Amino acid sequence: MFYSHLNDVIVAFPFLYQGQSVTQSRNLGSGNYYGGEIALTARLAETLSLGGNYTYTHRDLDDPTNSAFQPTGVPTHKAFVWADWAPLGGLHILPNADIASNRWTVNTAGTEYYRTGSYVQANLTVNYEVREDIVIGAGARNLFDDYYVLADGFPEPGRSFFLSFQYKY
Repeated sequence: MFYSHLNDVIVAFPFLYQGQSVTQSRNLGSGNYYGGEIALTARLAETLSLGGNYTYTHRDLDDPTNSAFQPTGVPTHKAFVWADWAPLGGLHILPNADIASNRWTVNTAGTEYYRTGSYVQANLTVNYEVREDIVIGAGARNLFDDYYVLADGFPEPGRSFFLSFQYKY
């Protein structure tokens, strides 16, 4: 559980200046953040572990100069779930999902607050331990190529692939 009472809160406030979209840091006075977090991990078998975490965050900030103001950038609900399946010695298959509720954002002109929409992003990594000190891997992020936005005008990446190499010394 957490609770924070903030004085002299500074937030980024977008607006148009001479036709250009700019951001200015503004003091909004005071506010409260509160919520809770929980994480669980379980080993269900010699070759299978599952886990996840969940965070609830509530932010109460007011801008006395703008009745439409909403605190931006943080979802109320956020979760991450994962599995680690090791069907063969040295091989680990690691699916996971990143889940978030919608969050407030503001258009680049600073004139309209809106919710970005929630998302579930599925990911997969496969690692193979070649030796005790060398691990090679491959994976994909955003497997279903979902379109989602965290901030106005900046869509997040679509499906992507990666290769990894780890050397432990």
